[in-house]
Amino acid sequence: MSLTEGAEDNGGDLDRQTNADFPATSDFHFIPPELAAKSRRLIEGYHGIHGYGCMPDLLWHSDARNIIEGNRELTQIFKRASKSRGAKLANESLLLIATAIFSVETLARDFAGWGKRFPAAKREAEKMLDGITLHPQLWFMDGYLYPSRNSNREMASEIAPSAALT
Repeated sequence: MSLTEGAEDNGGDLDRQTNADFPATSDFHFIPPELAAKSRRLIEGYHGIHGYGCMPDLLWHSDARNIIEGNRELTQIFKRASKSRGAKLANESLLLIATAIFSVETLARDFAGWGKRFPAAKREAEKMLDGITLHPQLWFMDGYLYPSRNSNREMASEIAPSAALT
């Protein structure tokens, strides 16, 4: 099953995927499950406070747009989410995209030491972002970690890896 097939499914496949694991056939299979799970929880927490209505804008008005447009799987999921009549399916699809992009940026930027812990995944993330025009002030993950200059920076600690990882 690919990431795209899960996004169009109304059953449990999407729920299983978005819990943290990306299938082996996905372009995002290299993302460590713990990072995906922590990324998802942080994103869900943000939208639990601010609502899911702002998620499409966060995706589209940041460098995430360039990543979505440069990846066939993400483009298909985004299109399906945009056309979906059900909020739950649309939100789950957008959450899957946000989790993937947040995780890729975290690895590529070596945020909280994730790139050092998973050097092969970091190389994959960098390769995925290679050729995509990114603006340092518009990183997608920054919208979640630092939503305003007066925001509480402790949210960044939520993405830190567990001490148990080697």
